[in-house]
Amino acid sequence: MTRVCTICSHAERHQIDVALVHREPYRHIASRHDISTGALQRHSREHLPALLVKAYEAVERDNAEDLAGEVTKVKEDVHRLKEKAEEEGDIRAALLGCDKALKALELQAKVEQLIQTTPIFNIHLTTEWIELRTAILQALGPHSEARESFLRALTSVSDDSTS
Repeated sequence: MTRVCTICSHAERHQIDVALVHREPYRHIASRHDISTGALQRHSREHLPALLVKAYEAVERDNAEDLAGEVTKVKEDVHRLKEKAEEEGDIRAALLGCDKALKALELQAKVEQLIQTTPIFNIHLTTEWIELRTAILQALGPHSEARESFLRALTSVSDDSTS
């Protein structure tokens, strides 16, 4: 039977996660929230990476949407000013507005392409991999030699892929 993570079910989980991300010593966090350092270590190793990946993806998505919104505003300004120049009969300014409108359209296309481009991802940071690795490590818990062998194999694969 798998054990329920006491940190994940803790009423102050968010504050605990923030403290872990800020690399506060386990003993300080444990005493402040009346939890064990072992629970903190397990939570940090088994659950925090997946949470950080989700948070990073959410921030990236928000940044991309903000950038796309800004580009749209610039494009609208360029079109408005170009139309005003045309209304006033200022052909030179209108042609310059056309050039700026085209550049704004190109920028918008580039930004949208960046947003829609499939990202390159590190499998070691995906939620699915973290969950699978955690399940394997939990299953190997009673078999310390097999668990250590598995961890060494993972480390060697990680080391080979980064060099």
